[in-house]
Amino acid sequence: MKPEARLACQVTMAVLFTALLVTAVTFAAQAFQPRPQPCFRCPFDWIGYRGKCYYFLDAEGNWTSSQDNCSALGASLAMLDSVEDLSFAMRYKGISEYWIGLSREDEEQPWKWVNDSHLAHRFQIRSGGLCAYLNDSGLSSSRCSTERSWVCNKPELRSPSEGNATRRAQNLCISS
Repeated sequence: MKPEARLACQVTMAVLFTALLVTAVTFAAQAFQPRPQPCFRCPFDWIGYRGKCYYFLDAEGNWTSSQDNCSALGASLAMLDSVEDLSFAMRYKGISEYWIGLSREDEEQPWKWVNDSHLAHRFQIRSGGLCAYLNDSGLSSSRCSTERSWVCNKPELRSPSEGNATRRAQNLCISS
């Protein structure tokens, strides 16, 4: 073989070897990178929406026992902070009526959430009862002793990597 051809062959082989080596190192580096960890921000069977976890219970109880049951789960009867929250709850409630965390002491008093904050949004609450619930037409109120299903909510759990600009994709925490 001519020396020029041999040199060209050696250069070509060196370039191919280098490319193969770079590819192998890249794949090896990716293989040893930490994988995203599951990011279950809501307990099993709870539904996450806008930073809160919701749990719709079909068991029935009066307003007070419903709040007690939510408290036992580390939550409260659902507090709806916006029209979007109300729309979400309406979408998931099905055909049942659900107590929410809104009540008042008498018909002349303002509506208060279970955390003692006043109702800030102008939700229309039908009827003249003292405890509010979700039904097919939105929010209504009735006697607090009526037996209904209830919906609880609580803040989503924060993941360990939350401080690193974490975004959520398919139940995984992915740091960007």
